[in-house]
Amino acid sequence: MPISKVLVAFDGSKPSLNASNYAIDFAKKNEAELIVLRIVSPVPYSQFEYANVGRLREIEKAEKDKAELDIDKVKQKATENKVNVKTEVLIKYTSVVKEIVEYAESNKIDLIVLGSRGMTGFKKLLLGSVANGVVTYSRCPVLVVK
Repeated sequence: MPISKVLVAFDGSKPSLNASNYAIDFAKKNEAELIVLRIVSPVPYSQFEYANVGRLREIEKAEKDKAELDIDKVKQKATENKVNVKTEVLIKYTSVVKEIVEYAESNKIDLIVLGSRGMTGFKKLLLGSVANGVVTYSRCPVLVVK
């Protein structure tokens, strides 16, 4: 089955940077389009009681602008490698796993690439794992890069 669309979920961490580098190489070798996706949940729940709608919009814009600067570095590297690349920053307040999986489904993604922080045991139990969730719920193949 040919792979024409590769999605890399990028959060700015070292593991997601490793995943993006792998995704760029993979997309180039397969002549596939690369989509760099960043999900931003800008307001910690404890701040909801203090933020009015205007302030919430300011915070969202600032976080989105920061996220766009982060993924622009990935876009630049992909462009330098002659990879067709598209970037997307989404402001969402639901599960990152849900948003990645739904984005992949609605955009007919052939492969999702994401990094793993390598958490195990009790930390993984408490914090959950985006990689584990995406692997579990995605309908397309998922490549987890360490």
